[in-house]
Amino acid sequence: MTKSPAAWTVELVVPHAALAVFEDRLGELSLALSSFEKGAARDPLQPAVEWVVQVLFDATPDMAALRRAVVEAAGAADIATPALTLGELPATDWVSHTNTLLRPLRAGRFFLYGQHDADKRPPGRYAIRMEAGQAFGTGRAPSTYGCLLAIERLGKARRLGRVLDLGTGSGVLALAAAQAGARAVLATDIDPVAVRVARRNAEINGLRARVKTETATGLHHKAIAMAAPYDAIVANILSGPLKRLAQGIGRHLAPGGTVILSGLLDYEERGVRAAYASAGLAFAGRIAIEGWHTLVFRSGPLR
Repeated sequence: MTKSPAAWTVELVVPHAALAVFEDRLGELSLALSSFEKGAARDPLQPAVEWVVQVLFDATPDMAALRRAVVEAAGAADIATPALTLGELPATDWVSHTNTLLRPLRAGRFFLYGQHDADKRPPGRYAIRMEAGQAFGTGRAPSTYGCLLAIERLGKARRLGRVLDLGTGSGVLALAAAQAGARAVLATDIDPVAVRVARRNAEINGLRARVKTETATGLHHKAIAMAAPYDAIVANILSGPLKRLAQGIGRHLAPGGTVILSGLLDYEERGVRAAYASAGLAFAGRIAIEGWHTLVFRSGPLR
C-alpha cells in the first residue's frame, strides 16, 4: 500500500508586480504560503522580475477552487493565467524546503532573514527574522518592500514615537518601525491568526516590549483610540479600505505626523490621494515598484 504524502504543494510563477495579489487570494485557501525569487535579481538590492508562489496544503487541494482563485488573481493583476504544478511533500520536509528557497532580503537598511540564515546578518543593518508562516508579509511583495523603504526614510528624518500598523499580517512593518526607532508600535489585523503570527515574530526579534498586537477591524478598537494620536500610521492593505479609512486615519494622526499607505496599483493612486486630501493630509511622495505604489502623506506642522 502506498503511503499518503504528509503535504501537497501547488506552485506557479508570476511577475513580481502581481505577487501581492496572488499571495492575498491564495493564502486564504492554504495551510501556508511562501514566495521566492526565480533566478537572480538583476540588481542584488532589488527584487527579481519573476517569483515562484508555493502554496501548501495538508490535504488534497480542491483544484477547481484553486484554479478559480488563480484566474481571479490573474484578472485582478491583468496578466495571463499562470500554469499550476501539483507536488507532494513527505512529512516535515516542507519547512526545510521553504527555508532553502527563502533567501535573505535587503530593503534599504533592513535585512530580512530566516533562522537558517542568521549567520548572514550584516553589521549596521536593521535585522528582522521572519519565518515562513500563515500570515501575509515577508517583505518580498512590492507593496511591503515599498513600505520598508518609506519607514527607513522616515526613521532617518525624525524621531518616531507612537506608530500604528493597520493590517499588520506577519508584523514585518511593525517590527521595521520598532527597529527604525519607534518608541511604541500597535499592530492590528482583522485576522486573529495574523495577530498571533505577528506577536510571535515580535517575540523572536526581541521587540515584544515595544510592539503590541490586537485583533481589530479597521480603527474600531479601544486600544487604538487609547494609544492615539500617532506619529506615524502604516497601512499596507487594499485601495478600497484605504479610502474608507482616510478620515479616521486623519483623526488618529498627531500634528506633523506621517501616513504610509500601500497595497494599491498605479491606476488606484488618484482615488486614494483624493480621499486623503479630503481628510486634510498633504501628499508627500511615492515609491513606485513594478506598478505598485507606496504613498506618503503628512498632517500639519508640529505644534
